[in-house]
Amino acid sequence: MGNSCRYIADVDDYVHDEMNPDELQDFESHLGSCRICTGEIERLMRIQDLLERSFSIQPDQRFNYSVVAELRKERKPEPAMGIRIALEDIIISLATLMAIVLIAIQLFSRPKISSVDMVGKLDRIERSSMEQTSLSNDQVLELVLRNK
Repeated sequence: MGNSCRYIADVDDYVHDEMNPDELQDFESHLGSCRICTGEIERLMRIQDLLERSFSIQPDQRFNYSVVAELRKERKPEPAMGIRIALEDIIISLATLMAIVLIAIQLFSRPKISSVDMVGKLDRIERSSMEQTSLSNDQVLELVLRNK
């Protein structure tokens, strides 16, 4: 069969519905009298049908169930992994708590002595010198700590 028809180039556009309405009407009226274009259309349609059937894989139901089961497994953490994550969280929490306790011990272990209590611990000479000059709380604390 020779490809001597001038419409043969339009067969692919016809098979893939890529013609405008005027071209489509002209080509379909031509098909009634042309065996070359009709044969080419049949050949392209068979090829298209074979391609569609060969690339449309229909997996069996067991395959679908196994894929879904695998996806469900991925969503659930393994028990050992969950325990490991929980232990890490506990260790981090305990370390944070220890740091807070150590900071609190540092802050609250300083002596809490009011200036009145400090004066009571001073000897008579230091008291008289303190009465003559007004000392700040820090200076009084320094005097008490030096005398210990």
